[in-house]
Amino acid sequence: MSPLPHFTQINSANSLYEPVYPSLFEITFVLPALLQAEGRDPLALLENAKTVDFDLTKDISSVNQRFKYSTRVYLTMPEKTDIDFSIKFNVNVDNNGSVYVWNTLKSWYDKVWNSQNGTLHYKRETVGTVIVNQHDKKGFVIRRVTFHNAQLQGVGSISLDWASNTSIIEDVEAKFVADYWTDEYIDNSFSIVPPNIYPA
Repeated sequence: MSPLPHFTQINSANSLYEPVYPSLFEITFVLPALLQAEGRDPLALLENAKTVDFDLTKDISSVNQRFKYSTRVYLTMPEKTDIDFSIKFNVNVDNNGSVYVWNTLKSWYDKVWNSQNGTLHYKRETVGTVIVNQHDKKGFVIRRVTFHNAQLQGVGSISLDWASNTSIIEDVEAKFVADYWTDEYIDNSFSIVPPNIYPA
């Protein structure tokens, strides 16, 4: 028999569980060595990364077998095991006139292909690591996703418009690809809690 629809009968209400807030997260960037050598500041990216999507459980394709007019369905293998993701950043100008977040993203992009002089670099020189920590109100990490061998694939376009003078300030979306990812979270139904899920 199901409980009555009253808060005294609802276990989760009596347990005082907390909701999950989509705004409580931060993104840490381990930049490629070439960007580190240029003095690029990963904290500037952390402080201005404002959105990221966890599209980590994509639909798996299916195929059918048929016997006359009846079918049965099977799920296939994943079409690919690498992943693409995007992060949207605030864009600000510092006191020296440098659009520093965009500059860092553009420099990362230029390491793959520089449109101004045609230079290219090896993959090993352009990969970094992107770590997303989702936490609760007190900073307890409830989920950590680490994108390994992350490469910056594109920096979104910027549109200038005289009519956008009151409601819009500039941001930019960066598109990334990664060879694989580590998804760590707490599951009390599972006997092993993933390591290093707690903040230091």
